[in-house]
Amino acid sequence: MIEITDPPGEESRDGSYLSSMAGRGTPLTVLTPMPRRWVPLLRGFLFLRRLLGAPSDLKRMSFIHFAHWSVLSRFPGQQRRSRYAYLLFRSDFNGAWGKYIDAFSLEIPARMALIWGWSYGFPGALPPEPFRRYIRANDLEVDHYYSAYPDSGVTEIGAALRVREAYERHLGPAEPAAFGAAWRRFVDEVQGDLYSWEERS
Repeated sequence: MIEITDPPGEESRDGSYLSSMAGRGTPLTVLTPMPRRWVPLLRGFLFLRRLLGAPSDLKRMSFIHFAHWSVLSRFPGQQRRSRYAYLLFRSDFNGAWGKYIDAFSLEIPARMALIWGWSYGFPGALPPEPFRRYIRANDLEVDHYYSAYPDSGVTEIGAALRVREAYERHLGPAEPAAFGAAWRRFVDEVQGDLYSWEERS
């Protein structure tokens, strides 16, 4: 197993493989079997959801780097049709594993039921503890995980991108005589993002 990042110590699955990572990102890969007859419906729902973009409540969960569901009717290289289809969930996030799962359970339980409800054994998103056990039972170990910025979370990366964009917009085209005014506009715009970095230094 090759791992580049480490989850925070709190609730890191009680000494499981995640406890040996280094960094702020934590990967999660969940594979759950589902009846084949529901594949077209779930694929249609996920496609529609992708067209509509990420919902606002999910965007507010700023600790999530990435989250994606896929429906697999067969695995790569598989010749014979398997008895089940599978729902594959891949994500990485900042923070403790338990708090991440609880956020899904408590903040968007209806959406969790709508997506994972097609899978065998799904206990419902509420209460959180059975949902945690279900995710843990179907969680796959991650063999390779790379983080370009292992010491930064989603919030810091977003702040850095906003600072870079504002820098290029205000100071990139500035003539020497106008630099002072451009610099003040730049600093005024990114003050909140610069403050978040100062706290970490």
